[in-house]
Amino acid sequence: MRNFSVILCKTVKGWNCFKWTKYYFQICLLLLFSGLMQSCTETADTQIRLPSTELYHQAMVSMEDEYYNEALKNFEILVEEHSGTRLATLAHLKMGDLYFIQNKWEEAETSYRQFLLLNPRSHLTPYTLNRLIALNYELNFYGVFFKSRDYDRNMEPNRKLIREYQRFYLLYPKSPYLADVKEYHGRAMSDLAEHELNVANYYFDKEAYHSAIGRYLYLLKNYPSFPRTVHVAERLIEAYRLNRQPELADEMQKVLDSLRERNLLAQHSSKEE
Repeated sequence: MRNFSVILCKTVKGWNCFKWTKYYFQICLLLLFSGLMQSCTETADTQIRLPSTELYHQAMVSMEDEYYNEALKNFEILVEEHSGTRLATLAHLKMGDLYFIQNKWEEAETSYRQFLLLNPRSHLTPYTLNRLIALNYELNFYGVFFKSRDYDRNMEPNRKLIREYQRFYLLYPKSPYLADVKEYHGRAMSDLAEHELNVANYYFDKEAYHSAIGRYLYLLKNYPSFPRTVHVAERLIEAYRLNRQPELADEMQKVLDSLRERNLLAQHSSKEE
């Protein structure tokens, strides 16, 4: 009986030992499997995550081949996965160019300004400012099939263009882009003058002569190169008379006649004709 008890105890201990051994073995297998999975995941991530140079190269090739959406996708991945690198910063500039080509002005402006924010002292800053000025000029075109410029609509893009021009001229007076920027500036000033003239004429037609006079005077003072200066001066004189201000009308008439005698308005008059 005692021998049987001894045998039974040994059997129970052996069974418990087997159970614990099996339990530890399972844990070891689980840990090993987890390690292998993690290793595989890291390997897969390494294979998917392309170097910044390769992403940039692929994006530029797509851009040159006019696959613009594919190029944008690669630039976006570059910015997301390699943030802070030189190529990621440059990607913002290229994205701005892509959006510009597609006439997506708001997206283009966001990308250009992001580039300037990340790299304010870049040698590409004059080019970027030039693009910002150009897109603000394009924002003033309306119509899908036949583009035109409506002077009764929002003139804020023109005002922003002029502010950008002033910044450009102050910082880069010898830039090769200055000629283009000056041309955009001249067009913006002309558009703003036309807008002011429309507003002044609106008040004039509504017989709000006091408001019309203020607009005509503002136009003459702030837009001296406006080609329709003679027309503005004549409307101002007429508004003075209708507003029962004959003295001011006569004074303005003398100024206009004097300018004509000295041929200072010849250039403007010829443009009007």
